[in-house]
Amino acid sequence: MQSKPVYEAQNRAWGRHSALATKLGCMSEPTTLAEVLASLPQEERIILTMHYLKSMSCLEIAAILSVPVRSVDAVISSGKARLTAVLGD
Repeated sequence: MQSKPVYEAQNRAWGRHSALATKLGCMSEPTTLAEVLASLPQEERIILTMHYLKSMSCLEIAAILSVPVRSVDAVISSGKARLTAVLGD
């Protein structure tokens, strides 16, 4: 597992990519998973990445981020709905 500083560095990199793409006008509507993830709020992006790409359980994520498990569940549910709305089934 990666530590919080690593996730913070990844988050800053995602944010820079998204901001630069928006300024350049090359990211009007996200079409790839990476673009959609980059467009999500920081909390949602980190939790969804940990859950779906790192295959971590809600309990593991909650322990690492020091947040309640119910909060992680809620973010995963809302994030999944947002991804489905943008990318489709």
